[in-house]
Amino acid sequence: MTTSQTEEEKLNLDAFNESINKASSSEIDTLWAILKYKEIGIYRKVKCMADVLGADFEALIGELPSDSSGRILDQRSRHAIHDILIKYS
Repeated sequence: MTTSQTEEEKLNLDAFNESINKASSSEIDTLWAILKYKEIGIYRKVKCMADVLGADFEALIGELPSDSSGRILDQRSRHAIHDILIKYS
């Protein structure tokens, strides 16, 4: 029998884990709000999250899955960030 992995476990998101692990509860609430906001794409969401966390934007964005042209994969990225937020909420 195989166990299903979360999206976060499939990817190496150490910078996200480290930054969110250090976040306060209100910062985590802010990250949830950013993640759930539908009017901006994943790139801008991660930029906002980096600002909230005081984290290196390039380190965060560099961990996310992308296609062959370098575009960040929105759904996989959102799911992976969601999995991390669940862990620290």
